[in-house]
Amino acid sequence: MEKEAIVAVSRCDTYDSDKIYRLLKKQFCELGISVDKISGKRVVIKPNLVRKMDSRMAGTTHPSFIEAVGLLLWEMGARSVTVGESPGGPYNESALRSVYSVCGIDEAAKAANVGLNLEISWKRREYLSGVVAKSFNIIDPFNDCDLIINICKLKSHGMTMMSAAVKNYFGTIPGVEKFEMHARFPNMSDFCGMLVDLCAMHTKSCPCVNIVDAVVGMEGNGPTNGTPKKIGVILASENPFALDHICAELIGFENRVETDKIAMERALFDPEKIKLAGENLKELRVDNFKAPDSEKVPLLIWLSGFMGGRLMRLFEPRPKIDPKKCRKCGECVRSCPKHTISFEKRSGIPSIDYDKCIKCFCCQELCPHDAVKIRQNAIVRLIH
Repeated sequence: MEKEAIVAVSRCDTYDSDKIYRLLKKQFCELGISVDKISGKRVVIKPNLVRKMDSRMAGTTHPSFIEAVGLLLWEMGARSVTVGESPGGPYNESALRSVYSVCGIDEAAKAANVGLNLEISWKRREYLSGVVAKSFNIIDPFNDCDLIINICKLKSHGMTMMSAAVKNYFGTIPGVEKFEMHARFPNMSDFCGMLVDLCAMHTKSCPCVNIVDAVVGMEGNGPTNGTPKKIGVILASENPFALDHICAELIGFENRVETDKIAMERALFDPEKIKLAGENLKELRVDNFKAPDSEKVPLLIWLSGFMGGRLMRLFEPRPKIDPKKCRKCGECVRSCPKHTISFEKRSGIPSIDYDKCIKCFCCQELCPHDAVKIRQNAIVRLIH
């Protein structure tokens, strides 16, 4: 069992980089992160840049966090500071430049004199302690750094229910390799187990500081097609599992996040040993934070025990393409791990083969035109 985990919690209702800098400096002190832990270190900042999105849509880490963290790291004597990320889709220099630009990260990095990784090499890393996955392909910025600053966005998520610190490490896997991971682990529980293995590998091989941008989060059909939701909080911890547990409490997702349950089962943190520093969490809790439409309602959980789960699959939420919004760009076709989406010959609109669909919702996550929706079964919707 891990020792006591500290989670720092601060109110913050603005994306003013100066205020965020001051709050993070205070949180670093609360976490015991001294100059000695930063000085002379090669630091990589890991934001959440799932795809090209304006930061006002609340689907990506806000640029002000990059600027604030960069300035703080330099002040504490870091040897080098670089932003490293592998968004959804191709992992190449052109794609990286485009994502950095649209998400506003390039300007923030420039303001803080922080480098942007444009190299596209990666290495295979073994993790024999893994329960579900024992090896991963990891992009190079995270293979030879001394410290990782993991800056995630607090969001709902169509497959994992919540995206925060643990889920954000999935962006260390190169490009379309992430689709292959979905294909290797089509079962939601196995996929979440893989995410916990990946996060544990990083935290055990390199010191990590995890920061949650919850000033404005995303509720509903996240991680990219939900609705911005003001939360007004910044959280930080060296233990990403304990941090996610507190994030789930903050938005009312207790006992509903699979990665959180798995981390507790594996004793990666003890909820009884989490020490909160700063604000009173109960006073900050957000009421009625909307879950994704893909969440399994009690009826579906009850049906999972019948006919080997086949009956449940008839009523499960599924992705559906809106022909009125679809621009036939083909992103959903390219992003489907099981290659279940193809263009219809007559209309040119993509069509989904639901017999093979694994409900990973990559198509919904990466559609740049919000044309893929999560559709609940009418009977389930009526009962729920």
